[in-house]
Parts: sequence; C-alpha cells; structure tokens
Amino acid sequence: MLVPETSSPRFRRSPDWTRSSESALLVILILVFLAKGLIPAWRHLNSDFPNYYLVARLYRQGYPVERVYDWVWLQRQKDHQAIDVPLVSYIPSTLPSALMVLPWSSLSPLQAKHWWLLVNLAFLLVTAVLLSAVTKMHPRRIALLMFLAVIPLRDSFLYGQMHILVLLLITFAAFLYFEDSFFFSGVVLAIAATLKIYPALFLIFFAFKKHWRAAIGLIVGLSSATMISVYLFGINTCRLYVQEILPRALMGETIDPYNVGWNSLTALLRRLFIAEPELNPAPVAHAPALYAFLHPLVHGFIFVTFMWAIGSKTGGVGRRKLEWATFLFLLLLLSSQPGPYHFVVLILAAVLVIDYLVAHQQSIKAGSFVVIYALICGPLVRLPGVSAAGWSNLMFFSRLALMVLLGGVLLWILIPLTPESPGKRFNSRVSLPAASVLVGLVAIGYISNMRHLQGQFDNYQSRVVTVPGSAIATDPIVTSDGLFFTALVPRSIPSIRDTYKVYEFRAASIASFAVGGDWFHPAVRKDGHPAWVEVSTNSGSRVVRFSPAFSENPVDETMVEAEDAEQPIVSLDGELLSFIRPVKGRGSLWVRDIGAGRPGTVTIGERQITGSQYDVRESAFFPDHRMVFSARREGRFRLYEADLASGVITEMNVPTCSARYPAGSPDGEWIAFSCDQRGAWQIHVMNRHTREQVQLTNADCNSVSPAWTLDSKELIYATDCSRGIGLTALARLSAFR
Repeated sequence: MLVPETSSPRFRRSPDWTRSSESALLVILILVFLAKGLIPAWRHLNSDFPNYYLVARLYRQGYPVERVYDWVWLQRQKDHQAIDVPLVSYIPSTLPSALMVLPWSSLSPLQAKHWWLLVNLAFLLVTAVLLSAVTKMHPRRIALLMFLAVIPLRDSFLYGQMHILVLLLITFAAFLYFEDSFFFSGVVLAIAATLKIYPALFLIFFAFKKHWRAAIGLIVGLSSATMISVYLFGINTCRLYVQEILPRALMGETIDPYNVGWNSLTALLRRLFIAEPELNPAPVAHAPALYAFLHPLVHGFIFVTFMWAIGSKTGGVGRRKLEWATFLFLLLLLSSQPGPYHFVVLILAAVLVIDYLVAHQQSIKAGSFVVIYALICGPLVRLPGVSAAGWSNLMFFSRLALMVLLGGVLLWILIPLTPESPGKRFNSRVSLPAASVLVGLVAIGYISNMRHLQGQFDNYQSRVVTVPGSAIATDPIVTSDGLFFTALVPRSIPSIRDTYKVYEFRAASIASFAVGGDWFHPAVRKDGHPAWVEVSTNSGSRVVRFSPAFSENPVDETMVEAEDAEQPIVSLDGELLSFIRPVKGRGSLWVRDIGAGRPGTVTIGERQITGSQYDVRESAFFPDHRMVFSARREGRFRLYEADLASGVITEMNVPTCSARYPAGSPDGEWIAFSCDQRGAWQIHVMNRHTREQVQLTNADCNSVSPAWTLDSKELIYATDCSRGIGLTALARLSAFR
C-alpha cells in the first residue's frame, strides 16, 4: 500500500519498512529489466530496430522510400544490406520515425542499436525528471512505477522501438499543459504523432475541453510535420501513406488483424465474428454485419462514457492531471493493434493517477490501481491446452480484460470528483447529447464498416491453396499441372523458419524450395520444368535455374542465369528470360536469350530494354515475344509495350489509372493488370487490340499480381482482402464475367 509522502512542499518521510520494501522491489525490477531487456537487446538485433535502421540507411543511400511498405522489396533490401534478422517489415510505421536512427545508419546494425539503446536510457531518465517536476511523488516511487511496466520496458529496449521517445514527448507535452503553455503542448504532441499516430487524437481532448490554443498548436505542428515530410520524402510517398497505409492501420488491418497477441477490442471482435481460411478458421460465427455493428457500438460506448466522466469544464490542477491520464489510457484501450511496448506510455498515466490518490489519501483506490497496472504490464496469462477457437478466444485476451478493469477504477476515481450532483450529471441536458453522439458514432461506424467489408469475403470459396498460418502468398505462376508461388510462413509452424520460399502446389500437395537465402518470384515454362527464381542474399540478388524435382537446391548447385537481377519472367515457349536490374532501387529491364531452357543449352547473352529512368516494377511476355511492363513515371504507374525486335517502347494510352502488375494472356489477346482506385488495387483485364477494359474486383482491399491460366480464361491473383495490408493469399477469378 502506498502512503502519502507529501505534507510539505515536497516529500514527507515515510516509515523505514515502507522505504526498504519499495527499494528492494525496485532493485528486483531493475535487475529483471537488465537481465531480460537491456542485456539481450545489447547482444542481439531482434526486431523491430532493424526495420527503422534499414529504412534510414536506404534513405541515406538515396533509395525510393515509398517502396519500404512493400513486404518483399524491403526483405530483399534487408538481404542485400546483410542485416542478420529473419524478417523485416515497415507497415504501419511512419517514415519520420526512421529518421530518429538516421545519425547511426552508417554504422553496423548492432552498433547502431547500441547507440539507440543508450539514447533510450537517456530518454527514460529525462522522463523520470519530468514526472518528478509535475508530481509531488518521491523519485523512488516514480522509478518503482516506471519499472513495474517491466514487459513494456523490456520489449521497447529488446526490439529497439520508438515508444520510449513517444513517452518522453507525451510527458513533456503534459508538463507544458499543466504549466498553461497550451500552444507548445500541442506542438510537442504533434512531434510525437509523427512517430506514432495516436498522440494526434489529443486534438479531440483539446477541442472537448475548449483549450483552443493547445488545439491550434497541435494543428500547426501536424501541418508543419506534413510539409517537412513532403519535402524530405516527396508528395507521392506521403500520399501513399495517407491513402493506402493509414486507413488500413486505423482499422487494425496491418500485421495479422486476427492475432490474439494484440489483445484489443478490435482483434477480439474479429476473432469472434469474422472468419479467414488461414488466419482465423474457427470463429464463433462468420457474421460480418454483427462485427460491423458491435465494433462502433463497443468503442463508441467506451469513448462517450470516458469523455462524459472527464467532462468539458476545466477543473483544478489535480483534476487536469487525472483527465490527461484518463484520456491517454482511453487511447490505449481503444487502439486496434497495441503491442506490449505501446504500454510504456501507461507509465505517465500511472504516475499522474497515483500522485493524486496518494496526495488525497485514497489508499484503496491507489492500491487497486497499482495492482491492476502491474498485471497489465506483466506477462500475458495463457491457459495450457486451450486453443483460440470459438468462444475460447475470450481466454486469450487477459490484458484487454485488465485494461477494462483499470478503466473501471479510473471512472471510480473521476466521477465522484465532479462539482455537479449525480442528478445533474444524468439529466437530459447532459445525457441527450451524449446519447446522440453515441448513436451518431454507431451509425457512422456501421455504415463505414459495411462499406469497407463489402466484397472482402468473396474470394474465400475461390482460394487456390490454403497453408494454415500463412502470412503471405504471392507471385503466382500457372503450369500445365500445378502452380508455383512465393510464400512466407511464420516460424510458429513447426520446422519452418521465417523466410520467403518458393512453393509448388500440385496434385493437392505442396512442396517448398529455398536454400541459402530468400527465394522470390518463381518463373517456369508451361510444363513446370525447369524453373527460375530470384535468390536474395547478402551478396545481392541473382536469377538462378533450379529443378523442381528436388526440394533442396543449394545455391552453389543451381545454375546462375543472371547476376544482380530480380523478378525473372520466362516467355511461354521458354526462349526468353526477362528480369529487372536495379540501380539505387529503380529498375531497369533486361532480356536474356535462354534457348529452350534445357540444361546445357548455350545462352546468347543479355540486352537492356530500358534504363533505370523508367523505374520498371513488373514485366510480362506475350506469345509473340513482345513485352508489357509497368513503370513509375511522373508520380504514377503506367503500362508500356516493348517490341524486342525493333527496340521501340510505346506508352499505352490506356488504362488511364495508375496501373501495375501486367500479365499477358497465353492466347495473346488480353492484358490483366491492377489499377489503383482510391488507395486500393483492383484487377482489370483489357483487350490488347481494342483496349476495351473490364474491372473484375472492387472490394476495399488490394488484388494484385494476376497470372493467367493456360486456357486464357481464368486468373490466379494475390489478395489481402479480410487480411492485413500486403499479407496476401491466392485466389482464382474468371477473367470474363
């Protein structure tokens, strides 16, 4: 139990046994942090620091940073930069967050992480000083509350995350707010929002409290950050983040939206009421309409209840601190995908609340808060022998249950502090606007959810191959008796490590191929033999020929077809091989004559079709050896045709959308491609001669990488519908409806 230490200006001396107990617990917590967090973090890269480091390094080297949100492209760059971690991903991080490690991006990854860890220790120390400045708590107790967040602190250091810096910035903003420096409080929150988006939601808090200077400071800060981002990264990169990444992030559709590890309301409702063949095969029921209704209802009810408890009137300094802590807690509770490291900001809320309760001698409430706070920041409780299926999913959301319980304690603290009587708090003047806001939030949320979910589940019945737990399946290529594709299967699957492999699906069985690096983008003749693939290692990417008859194809035993080459494509007759050769991340297109692709065939060299000024992204052959490719020109993607005989390249005047992933049909009559429509990529087919177009998909998600079946009647494509952004599965689609 915490006893007050504040009878005079600062601290009152507490009993010896209390000081000794608190000091002993603090030492234990610090030792646990060192043993489980700082020391392992110092020795190993882990994730997620390599994500920030890699993007910062690529930015320093002049690579096109809008491509960092492409899972495969970023993994390839990780290999080339010799970063010794199995997997990287930058979704949904902001680009400015990578700039935080830019000063050390010229060092080796582990050296850079060492510097980042030292800086984070300094951030933590400055945060403690600020907390001491805004409270009357003894530094020992501030430190104790900080290190009670043992798992969030451990994970923040272990993974090299940004959340310690975010905690510092939000704490500094709170300090300025309590000192009535409202404008600069908003500005500091805007800086925090450039690293992690959620501090920008304090704009709601400021507007509700009618602290307009703080709101203006936040708006000015966000506007300035936007202009700086446009200057540093380009308007197209910023547009990509706002249109494609941010909306899916706000809906909780980034890294596996069904993962119980998120322990959020959104993840729980998805686990219960939305099925997904690979990621969530056993919900209570597949009821998207129920999810669409419950999601805004639950979130809206919690939001309105807490804002009602906070109140719009400005109270004394003590109540203002409680309100800041409560709103910060509310943002965490409503977050769609909070990792354990997000909860380091709960330190600020805990210190502010406990400071108030101890000062007012509310020991029962203080003790309840501390116990629940410690449990939230402790390890997740998992019941052995219970699988996350059906209603059993509820047993996997212990942190969420504790967060709801802590929210109840905060309401227990806040509501009695209102100057109005209970009758006035519940009269029609207050309750009707609150009910109206809730109804409005539910209505808007339901309509928005239904619109977003419309058509997202249509591909379930046409899934080509289902690999339980598969994170990504993409780059399909159809043969006469099967299908090749690239896939990422997480290490949670027994005997599988986190790496990209090439898979062959044939006769209801799956075989994988990968040795010596990440294997991407298979290319095969129509009979499936031989096959080509891009192998990415720390010495770069190369296109190699391998035999699908053997699952183990050591790189030194495969035939190298092209060095410094990516994304192979083989013509239908097996005579030509095209590939992309990058220059600082911008692709040039090349073709190599490979005869019939038979072992021992003498190749006739390679020739360049386009330079890197085109920034070629994907290419495809027609049966007559003409090519179609996508290239980024003047801020959008366009399709081009290349006559290999004459060397003439012609920009296609249609489609007029930003278009990628072209695929020529085996009969030579059609082109399939993906068209960007309001931030979602949709499959289209177009007659090669008349330019008549037909749109085949229209859900609010991405459908990419189409591949024709050999009869030119169907397409196999990659879709992230009802999954996380870029986490695609393979489905079949009729090309003519």
